[in-house]
Amino acid sequence: MSPLELFRRNQKVTMTFLILLAMFAFVVLPTVSEYMRRTGPGMTDPVLAEFNGVSLTASRVNGFTQKHYATVQYLRKLAEETIRRGGTPKVPGFTFDQQSNQIQSVGINGSPSDDMSIRTLQFAAEAQEQGFALDDTSLDIWMEQFTDGKLSEREMFALLRRETNNQMGQYQLYDMLRKQLLANLYLRGASATVARGQFPLQSPLDHWNNFLKLNQKATINAYGVLVDDYVAETDANPSESEVVAVYEAGKDRYPNDQSPEPGFRRRETASFEYVLGELQAFRDAEVAKLSEEEIKAEYEQRKAGGAFQLPADVVILPETTEPETTQPETTQPETTQPETTQPETTQPETTQPETTEPETTQPAEPGESEPAAADESKQMKDETADEPPAEDTPAADDSESAEDTRAAQQEQVEAFSKELEEAGNLDDATGDSGDQSAIAPDRNGVRLVVMQSDVSTETAAPQQDEPQQDEETATEKTEPETASAESETAAEPETSAEETATEEMEAAEPEPRYRPFEEVRDQIAQTMVDGPAREARDQAIAKLRNVMRKYSRARAIYGDGTDATTPPPERPNLKALAEELGLSYRKIGPFDPVSLADEPIADSVEESTALTQRGVPFAAMMFGVEGQVIKQERFTPATSVDLESQRTYLSWKTEEKEAYTPELDEVRDEVVAAIRFAQARELAKQAAEAMAETANSGTSLEELVPEDRQENYFKDLGPFSWLNMVGFGSFTIGNIPELDSIDEDFMKTVFNAEGGKHVVAPNGPKRVYYVIKRTSLQPATSDLRAIFSQQSERIMAMFMSDGTAGKVQQGFFETIDEKTGFEQYQLPQ
Repeated sequence: MSPLELFRRNQKVTMTFLILLAMFAFVVLPTVSEYMRRTGPGMTDPVLAEFNGVSLTASRVNGFTQKHYATVQYLRKLAEETIRRGGTPKVPGFTFDQQSNQIQSVGINGSPSDDMSIRTLQFAAEAQEQGFALDDTSLDIWMEQFTDGKLSEREMFALLRRETNNQMGQYQLYDMLRKQLLANLYLRGASATVARGQFPLQSPLDHWNNFLKLNQKATINAYGVLVDDYVAETDANPSESEVVAVYEAGKDRYPNDQSPEPGFRRRETASFEYVLGELQAFRDAEVAKLSEEEIKAEYEQRKAGGAFQLPADVVILPETTEPETTQPETTQPETTQPETTQPETTQPETTQPETTEPETTQPAEPGESEPAAADESKQMKDETADEPPAEDTPAADDSESAEDTRAAQQEQVEAFSKELEEAGNLDDATGDSGDQSAIAPDRNGVRLVVMQSDVSTETAAPQQDEPQQDEETATEKTEPETASAESETAAEPETSAEETATEEMEAAEPEPRYRPFEEVRDQIAQTMVDGPAREARDQAIAKLRNVMRKYSRARAIYGDGTDATTPPPERPNLKALAEELGLSYRKIGPFDPVSLADEPIADSVEESTALTQRGVPFAAMMFGVEGQVIKQERFTPATSVDLESQRTYLSWKTEEKEAYTPELDEVRDEVVAAIRFAQARELAKQAAEAMAETANSGTSLEELVPEDRQENYFKDLGPFSWLNMVGFGSFTIGNIPELDSIDEDFMKTVFNAEGGKHVVAPNGPKRVYYVIKRTSLQPATSDLRAIFSQQSERIMAMFMSDGTAGKVQQGFFETIDEKTGFEQYQLPQ
């Protein structure tokens, strides 16, 4: 009989078996597996809370928290897929930011924690007791609205199994959604009488007062009376009953430097080992391997590509060229070469600047004009010798435009000398009243370029085979008194000559200038090795990480040595390995999450989340965040990075100690210090009130400040408002950076003070008592009323609450706790 025939005969039995197997795998097995993980030999399951006779054990609460977290993550993925397919979740409470394209809320509580889990179970049970219920059909509708009909039921639950690694099925999801939605419905009862949608309920007077907190600004003078100055005047030996009373009040409270209440509970602490891979150290090591020739070659290559070029409009000051004028020029000796005796012919191919100078000394016609011509040539030669930068500035001596320019200059000099000789008036042309200023050396170091432009202008006409026009132009230059008679005939060709000269000057652009090699050498070397340095650092970190992981796995298998029958694995010497790999090593601790903030490693975040907006800080990695981040186990390597300082950390936790409540003897000194500090507060308050009374009697506050406490006096602070808006619907206390930890009570005292009166207000932790005088309050009340009359200006004040809503909600919770007999317990240490 074939297998297919056998299956056909037993089809109903086989299908029933497969269905039962699927139910067991996806419903029963995850629950049994979770129970077996949490209850085993040596495992304890303490009770965290009780209500209505129901005990919430640690395993149940923790399991609920994990499922809550998994549900939130699944709903985020489901919402992203719905939006990708063109839909929008339409369940109450879902919010999506169109600007940042981020999901802000998925419709249920998005902050899983053990405390929130306890409250959710409590409120969901109360909602069911009052008759509220959600069956599977209602939840099917909710899921269909969430997906906007874009995903089928099969697709939804396939995504659920994939996102939760088969730890959750439809039953677990619906159970979580049912409890979350019922708890949310019940919780709305606490807000029904204190809020209207997003706006807290408030009277018109409350609205006006909130508007003033945002828009009214004060300026003050203040002097701070320090509580520390009066501790020495208190009783160093308080009574035992007082010590016990203070200890009992603060033994389960963590210390907080922003609270006046003392706390003595010890936070969780840990010690760490870490190695640091600093990118700059690896760059320096790679730079040391480069030769000077390699760096220079890179410089030349980059320079050829246009790097390091100075701006073209940089002007060299004359002072920088003066030392060069004292040095012998190569053109000076060449003036005595036989070329000076050659006939009056000019070769256009001659491109050397020095050849233009001796040709001005060609023989002149016999007569007394010959010495003058020699003086003229010598004058122009000296001018050229005094201006070497102008002759050296062309970008390319072998370019065609530069050759044409120099040839034109040579032709003009020869033509100019010839015309002067023919006119027989060379003395007048080169005399003091002639055009000597046109060719005389200029002391500013830039005249030569202008002269060349003029010369080029004059040579334009001869190049166009118009000698008569060129002669008229030269005469016009040398005899200003006759220029007006011939200006009209020379105007049109002269304009064309100017355009030609401009084009020639543009063609002869100055040679590009570059930053010197010595100035950019280090920069080039660092960029040359950036890639190899990163690769070397990453390889060193990876090599050491493998060593640490190997030890961590061996320790998990063979234990840490507490079992005498199993020897522990050998712990690697991170310090020696770090030195070998070019890394830095440090051992720090013990630290708690607060004190760890002062360490550089605290600025790093978990490597895989470094480029996201929610990078996991190092402290959260090591100590965990309830319901969000799992605490790192001992000797488990973790990689974190500080992108700003380009540092990579490889660390693990070597020792840890759980939070605990210390005995009185352990913290007796702290308790006594807290008692004495409380007594000193009263003394500081009395001193501040006495100073304010004296100042109100007519004495200036500034005169009452002791000489050794002048740094505690602040004048003209502000203007500042009572509250600042830091986001839509979010507010914080006004900013006065000069003062220490001011709070709501401080602002209330300042803004409610009578004009000109000195008042006293402590800061938040009550370690400073300020004597305050308000010197101004702006704007005027009439102006504020005009602004308040505009709805757009007062809408932000509608989001503010005076604290009444919080008090009502707190009273609601207390009533529920009393009704249900709610008790919450601390975890045993």
